Amino acid sequence: MPFRLLTISFLLALTGCTTVKVEPIDRKYHISTLCIEENPAVVAGDFVDGLQTLLRQHNIKSQLYVRPVPSNCEYRMSYTAIRSWDFSAFLSDAQVWLYKGDQQIGFAQYHLVGEGGFDPSKVGTVEEKMAPVINQLLGQTK
Repeated sequence: MPFRLLTISFLLALTGCTTVKVEPIDRKYHISTLCIEENPAVVAGDFVDGLQTLLRQHNIKSQLYVRPVPSNCEYRMSYTAIRSWDFSAFLSDAQVWLYKGDQQIGFAQYHLVGEGGFDPSKVGTVEEKMAPVINQLLGQTK
């Protein structure tokens, strides 16, 4: 019995599990431009670039800003992202909020359970990891 438990534990460590939680925006919102609030606490330097690439794939232009919110920003996005390290840095957790003015209209979370274990896909790009998350957030299956 201990061997079986050890084997199961080892197999679980080999596989990474990703959880995604999304509260998609309502279809009534047609976002063509949005402002992304810079989060200086996020050290994953490619995170915003990855978000902007994904937004462009949905025909959404974006600009980065530092508080206060520019007056021309009808829609805005804020985020947190955490990177972990295992031979190289990788995105292990991210949250994205979408707002129209001060009203939150969407939320999405990506979380790599157990920091991915030995799963080699854990070191994928921000775009690879966040594409399904952003697609769901925007109510699209693109």
